[in-house]
Amino acid sequence: MIPTLTTDRLTLGPFSMAHYDAFHAFCATDRSKFLGGPTDDPRDSWDSCMQGLGQWAARGYGAFFMTETATGAPVGRTQLRHPIDLDEPELAWTVYAAFEGKGFAYEAALAVRSHAYHTLGLAPLMSLIAPENTRSVVLAEKLGCIHDGQKTDDSGDSVTIYRHPAGLV
Repeated sequence: MIPTLTTDRLTLGPFSMAHYDAFHAFCATDRSKFLGGPTDDPRDSWDSCMQGLGQWAARGYGAFFMTETATGAPVGRTQLRHPIDLDEPELAWTVYAAFEGKGFAYEAALAVRSHAYHTLGLAPLMSLIAPENTRSVVLAEKLGCIHDGQKTDDSGDSVTIYRHPAGLV
């Protein structure tokens, strides 16, 4: 049910327990603050992984877990996130500390965006980014996104809506 996408360095595909372990470790760090962390509660990490998987059954798209093809190491998660309280899907990404700064998020976001547009036929995607999440802001701009207003997220914080260009890979 979950397709596998490949890039030059990544395999984007189904969940495994190795991905859960890596995501849970990430959630316990301050780097998870833009996902509601940090938390060391295994249930929080598990629920987040399962939500991304459950969307595949409900919507036909969801989380792709990133693996470095050469090593088999979990790199992060890129997802078409569409909880019930969002009017449209969001392209979101998380990269673990050991893989940050190597272009993996860009590579994965391009692949998932292309899949969303060309295979799933989704409309131009958005990404919701906290203004202080400077690495994600830079990535959104590199992906060709433009500012499209502000929104209040689940925690009551204001996030910027970044609109992805239509029809691009």
